[in-house]
Amino acid sequence: MEKISLIAMDMDGTLLLDGGKGIPQENVDALRAAHAAGIRLALCSGRIADDMGFYALDMGIPMHILALNGTCTLDRPLGNIIRSNYIDAAAAKGIFDLLQEYPLEYGLFGDHELIISPNGMTEKELLIIFGGNILRQGARTCIRYGGEGADELLRRGLNKFMIFANDAAPLLDFQRRLEKEYPQVDVSSSWVNNLEINARGANKGMALTALANELGIPMAEVMAIGDNDNDIPMLRAAGVGVAMGNASANAMAAADYTTLPNHQCGVAAAIRSIALGESISGVRRLS
Repeated sequence: MEKISLIAMDMDGTLLLDGGKGIPQENVDALRAAHAAGIRLALCSGRIADDMGFYALDMGIPMHILALNGTCTLDRPLGNIIRSNYIDAAAAKGIFDLLQEYPLEYGLFGDHELIISPNGMTEKELLIIFGGNILRQGARTCIRYGGEGADELLRRGLNKFMIFANDAAPLLDFQRRLEKEYPQVDVSSSWVNNLEINARGANKGMALTALANELGIPMAEVMAIGDNDNDIPMLRAAGVGVAMGNASANAMAAADYTTLPNHQCGVAAAIRSIALGESISGVRRLS
């Protein structure tokens, strides 16, 4: 059992079941047990802030919200933005122009904004890729289609590009050029054939460290749980990094522990075993 005062967890591939099936009750029960034990909790995801906030509100558990890969921090679910990190405007415009040379789909994310590429997307696809809660009553996300408003958002402040494709070849070529021409940004991935672009150094690890400092919690008492490459900064920043059983090889290499995969409620297993000291199979320390 580790001394844990703050737990941060990714959502897709980690807390959530695949296919938009939500949070399994076993994970909810473990989070409630952690909260009852006095442990602070945070959702730390590439998702939009209010999409994440509704998940926290639906669980009825106080949580901190670290959205858009940690580039947008809210003081509470559906609360006020207390910190935001934008991509340099000139770099953002250059990346956007480069993107037009490729047959790729994209989403441009501001604090409460989403602009979707002009190739078209059904509402069902929107809900799967960007999170269904953004359409719920009370959500503040302004959604524009067909690239409308892109130039204005790029000037005003862009938190994240999300780029995806069915064909990996153009995505890989775009990534090669991006990393060569734009050192001002960090590039990661949250699933197959997907790229996520944030300002250099603006990531989940930065946001988690800032939150822990604000709460007066040493990083040695912070546990982070994730499954993919965009989780690596927080897995490394936390005193206890936990990779899901379904984690990418890179995420696994960055972790201190591994737990069960998301479809077997690995978040619950990690919390109960590592933070609460219960005897749970499927959780082991990595060498």
